[in-house]
Amino acid sequence: MVVIDSTLNKNYTDNNVLIHQNYFYSVQAFDNSKAEKLSNLSSAIKVYVHKPAEVTSVVNNTTRSVLVTFDEKMWNTIDNLNSFSISAIGSPNSVSPANQYSYLLTFQDDLPVGNNILVIQNIKDLYGSPLTADTITFNVVHPPVLKEFYITSYEILSPHSVKLVFNLPVDELTASNAANYSFKPDNAVSSVAIDNKDKQIVYLNLSGNKPVGSVGIEYTLHVNNIKSADGLNINSGAGSYIVLTGFAENLNDVYVYPNPAKVSNGKVTFANLPQRAKIVIWNVNGKRVIELQETDGNGGVDYNLKDENGEQLNSGIYIFRIVKLDATNNETEEKIGKFAVIK
Repeated sequence: MVVIDSTLNKNYTDNNVLIHQNYFYSVQAFDNSKAEKLSNLSSAIKVYVHKPAEVTSVVNNTTRSVLVTFDEKMWNTIDNLNSFSISAIGSPNSVSPANQYSYLLTFQDDLPVGNNILVIQNIKDLYGSPLTADTITFNVVHPPVLKEFYITSYEILSPHSVKLVFNLPVDELTASNAANYSFKPDNAVSSVAIDNKDKQIVYLNLSGNKPVGSVGIEYTLHVNNIKSADGLNINSGAGSYIVLTGFAENLNDVYVYPNPAKVSNGKVTFANLPQRAKIVIWNVNGKRVIELQETDGNGGVDYNLKDENGEQLNSGIYIFRIVKLDATNNETEEKIGKFAVIK
């Protein structure tokens, strides 16, 4: 890193950047009244320079669904379904990523034939840039009604349990086969259970495998070779996969894995973090080791087991303090814990 500027303000704008480039920024405080006039560098923040995403097309996918496509990669979860609204029928009952550039909106009622108005507001692209609120007029033409089989929604019940909801009752033989559920990056389903009362609901058990959700890793779950109870194959595109990621609302269930951490593995992960968090780590003698930050909203931070000088940690116990940050970086909640490092 090189020094690019100094400021007395709380905000700083860098005008010497190129579009579609990544930049890393770190901040260092200066206090002339202290013997050590310069503080340690803050954790580096990655910034991707780009124009905020814009809508390129809105097309009705089925009689009750709309495919919204953007010109930039989009964040894979929508916290508020009211971010999308069609004037005639209201907000969708589910929003899922069709690919990195588009969302599939599914509504409770049929879309009215003819011109419709879609209002989009309060969403961000993959890089955290807020989109300008937009109103798009699009035409709905109902295609011939073809029966389809697809995932309508999902819920991460715990780091090792996922609930899937399909639009039709599932064929129990194919839906119960754990091999029909695959992950990227690599992970696995240990067992599958179908709800006794509602055959549209399937529970995936990941016990013994890697956790999902607020763990700092975005997992894509692809469902294939599954049929509905009346013999329909699951869709091959949108509706056959989901992206498993998210962040916690508070610090109640924060955990560190693996614990103890082996130096040879190269990292430890702080999981179940809120959207914004700061982590400070000390050794048992009270010496600060490093500061980490969670800013991308994926619920986890990987730590490479090195101190601020790039030196590998020694075996021992380390103390961490995690604080939840609000939108203006004020600390709103804290949690103290520890983890072990072994050779």
